[in-house]
Amino acid sequence: MIPVRYSRPAAWLRALCVAALALSSARCGADDPGAAELAPRSNVPVFEYGMIRFTPEFADKVGLRTEAAGITEIIPVVHVTGVLEYDEQQIAAVGSAIDGRITEVLVVEGTPVVEDTALAILQSAEVGSVQAELRAIEARSRVARANRKRKQALVREGIASKRSAEIAASEVSVIDAELRAARQRIQALGGSARSGEIGIIALRSPIAGEVAEVNVYRGQAVGPLHTAFTIVDYSRLWVRLAVFEGELQFIHKDDPVELTALTLPDENITGVVDYVSPSFDPQLRSAEVRVVVPNNDGLLRVGQAVTAQIHAESSRKETLTIPRSAVVMVDGQPTVFVQPEANAVVPRTVLLGVTGEQRVEIVNGLTSGEVVVTHGVFAIKSELFR
Repeated sequence: MIPVRYSRPAAWLRALCVAALALSSARCGADDPGAAELAPRSNVPVFEYGMIRFTPEFADKVGLRTEAAGITEIIPVVHVTGVLEYDEQQIAAVGSAIDGRITEVLVVEGTPVVEDTALAILQSAEVGSVQAELRAIEARSRVARANRKRKQALVREGIASKRSAEIAASEVSVIDAELRAARQRIQALGGSARSGEIGIIALRSPIAGEVAEVNVYRGQAVGPLHTAFTIVDYSRLWVRLAVFEGELQFIHKDDPVELTALTLPDENITGVVDYVSPSFDPQLRSAEVRVVVPNNDGLLRVGQAVTAQIHAESSRKETLTIPRSAVVMVDGQPTVFVQPEANAVVPRTVLLGVTGEQRVEIVNGLTSGEVVVTHGVFAIKSELFR
């Protein structure tokens, strides 16, 4: 005789009874109006008839805040990126004005220098020739001056004529002119008229700064076309910015600029617009804006990437504005949420004008006094895409 198994049918019956009781309770609740009233209200906004409605609890939860559109002063701010460069007015190329040979190099790359610092020693036959000529002229000058003095003494004693004294004085004047010419030639060649060593000159830095390039070595022959050293003063740098056509109209010379270096995010870096190009790049539809950036502390480096905010103070104006935080993009269009009544907002597309540091101009879509959401905007926007 096969035994009867009661375990599985019993479990199935118990489950069926539980389901039946649950269904019965649900129906009773649906038929009871009081039960619906006792159910908690939802904190999820509802989008209906073009309006988003929400509870006060939802507004508190997302930190919703509003502000009325109004007429305020706005300074256009243009955001653009660029790279730090040398200030071309702070660079000096050092070379020899004549042919010669380097006998000693006195600096290396990175050496700080002041104006007139000797960078290298050069030996030149041409300078030596002019210096030797100067020595000969100086000797003739001493003889001529002694002869003039003697002639003047003889004239006073009545032994020599005034004519001979005049000739002696004239010879001194001619030799003095030759001396000046020889000294100027030596100076033009980079030599020194007082140097005790014939044919030796020093290549010197014309500015204070740092040695950026050394392109010579001991024993190397150099000439007028050879750049031996490059000196850079890093106390002032440039940033060349490519500004698009629509934003260039607001920017003028002397407008202040705030910059942030990617490697120095906490540093307050300021500059000023020094030049606005009068022509556009036909392919990029942008124009160059050059910014001068002080770098006295030496924190900035050539080649660093920076983001720039050009504050176009010359283009400040009073117009209808709202906080920038009130604007979001919906389907590619700038949109704000207007609050016509408590706990309800209506999405509205607007036409934006200039953008300031904290506010943005509204050209069309709002009127002064209309209230828009400024905080909690993205929480409301999410309801449009449920």
